[in-house]
Amino acid sequence: MIIIRIRRISLFVLMSVLVAASFIWNGEQAAAKTAGGYTVEANGSHLTDVYIHEGKTYVPLKSLALALGYEVSYSLQEEFDNFHHYDLNSASSPLVSIWGNANWGYTIVRRAAQEMSVNDVNIYTPSRLCPPESDNCSLDESKYEGPFLFKNTLYVPVRDMAKAFNLKLTITLTQEGRLLQLSPR
Repeated sequence: MIIIRIRRISLFVLMSVLVAASFIWNGEQAAAKTAGGYTVEANGSHLTDVYIHEGKTYVPLKSLALALGYEVSYSLQEEFDNFHHYDLNSASSPLVSIWGNANWGYTIVRRAAQEMSVNDVNIYTPSRLCPPESDNCSLDESKYEGPFLFKNTLYVPVRDMAKAFNLKLTITLTQEGRLLQLSPR
C-alpha cells in the first residue's frame, strides 16, 4: 500500500516537472519566434535568421553588420550591472553604438564622432520606471521594443537599425512572404 502511494506521488512529481518544463520552453518560443516567410536583404545578402518579437522584425546584429560591411567590436563594462557594449564601425558610414543588458534594456545611438558627443542621434532609448526622487530605476518591460538576447545572440530591430545606418527600408510582398530590403538613401 505504501509502495503504491510512493509510486503515485513520484509519478505526480515527475509529471508536474515535465508540465512546468514545457511551459517554460513554450514561453521562450513565444518570446521570439522564427518568422517564416520573412527575409531581410542587406547589400545583396539575404538574412534568413529573422525573428518577430512583439510585432517587430529582428535579425542578429553580427549578421546584419557583416552584410552591410561594418566591423563589430564588443566589450563588457562591469559597473553596478554588467553592460554589453557593441560598436559598429565602417570607413564610409557613421559609427553606431549599442549598449545595455537585459535588466536595463539596450540603447541604440548613431554617433556624430568617434567619442560620445551632444551631436549623437538617439535611435532607440528604453523607457524606465523611476520612483519619485529616486535613482533606483528599472526597465519598463511593457514598452520595451529594443534589442534582445536570444540563445546568446543579440537581435536588433530592422527598422531602428535602418535608421541608425541611415538606410532606406523597403518592404515588398513576394510569393514566399515579405522581403525587407535595406539600401542606401
